[in-house]
Formats: sequence, structure tokens, C-alpha cells
Amino acid sequence: MHPVLRRSVIACLAVVIGLGFITVAGGACSGPYSGKAERVKRPKEKKRPESEQTAESLAVDDQCRSNFFAPPTTRRNARLGRSLSKQAETTLYAAEAKEGRERILTVQEAMGKLTNALEADPYGPAPTYKLAVAYALVGKKGCALALLDRLQMLTRMPEVESEANRVINQALRDQAFDPYRKEADAAMGR
Repeated sequence: MHPVLRRSVIACLAVVIGLGFITVAGGACSGPYSGKAERVKRPKEKKRPESEQTAESLAVDDQCRSNFFAPPTTRRNARLGRSLSKQAETTLYAAEAKEGRERILTVQEAMGKLTNALEADPYGPAPTYKLAVAYALVGKKGCALALLDRLQMLTRMPEVESEANRVINQALRDQAFDPYRKEADAAMGR
């Protein structure tokens, strides 16, 4: 046999024998999924402190994080705004019948819908008024008054003037603003 060929045959045999040793040695060890599964203990449930907030405790946080007087970033879609506002109105009615944490969560749901309504129709008097009612229900007087002031400013816009005046007349009779009726009336220009 040729010496170069002999070396390559010997090298091939060495590789085969080496792989045989690895296979035999590897067969002695078990794989990660062989055998009986290890029992894992379930952690004990910890009682979490209840962070129920009532309307009285929310009254302390009276600062609004929104600028209700900023110019809108989208075109007006009054139909969508009214539709979302009507959906939020039924949620607000349901919130008035509830108390405690359930009431707050229901009002937050309505606020989400009203925020979407104001994004669709930035100059919508109905969503503005209903958002003011939502803030009043959870005790955020400053936010409610800021929205009532914005509602009064909407009476200066010719395209929404009649609707804004109608909504203001409705707000003047709304019981949600009774705890601060004089301030609410002043914010609406009455």
C-alpha cells in the first residue's frame, strides 16, 4: 500500500475508534429527561395588603396630569366621539350604584372610553362633560372643575356652541357637582 494512503486509513480508523469510545462513555450517562421527575414544592401564597382607596382618599390627589386646553392632534370625528361617549355614559350609571373599589374601577373604565372619545372628537362637549362627571365621582375636584371650565370655553366655538350650551344646562343640574356647586357653576360661567 502507498504510504500516504496507509496514513489516511490509519487516521480514519483512529477517528472511528475514538467515536466508539465517546458513544460507549456517553451511553453510561443518562440524558436530562430520563428517569423520574423531581417533585417541586409549590410556594405558599402570600397575602397581599389590600390597597382599597375610597373617594375620600382620592380627593387628596387632586392634581390633573392632563392639559385639557392643548390644541388637538387629530381631526374631529364627532360621530365616533358621541358613540364612545354614550358607551361611557352607561358605564358611569353603573358606577353610581357601586361603592368602594368596584366604583373606582368602573369609573376608570368609563374614563378610558371618554379619553378615546375626546381623542376622536377633541371639541366634543358631551365627552368633556361626562369626563368631568367621572372625575367628580372619584373625588378629583380640580380635574372636574378644569373640564367644566373647558366646557364653558367650547361655547365660544361656533360649530359646537349650541351643543355646549345644552350640555352646560345639563351640568348645572347634575348632582355629581353638588359638593362644590358654587365653584362648578363659576367654572361654567354661571
